[in-house]
Amino acid sequence: MASRMESTGAPEMIQVSQQARDLLANVYPEFITELRGEVEIKGKGMCKTYWLVRKEKDFFTKTS
Repeated sequence: MASRMESTGAPEMIQVSQQARDLLANVYPEFITELRGEVEIKGKGMCKTYWLVRKEKDFFTKTS
């Protein structure tokens, strides 16, 4: 699936599948994604994909 995400993506962008996005949301909630929409993935059909946009700046804060 990773090679399909790369081949249907855009330059300078990281595209992730619904499954990868769900994993990021559960394990690494500091990563922000945006819905790209459905993309035709060879061998899979239409799949909902997301752009990995950024990491939340203030997720980790220093405490004194």
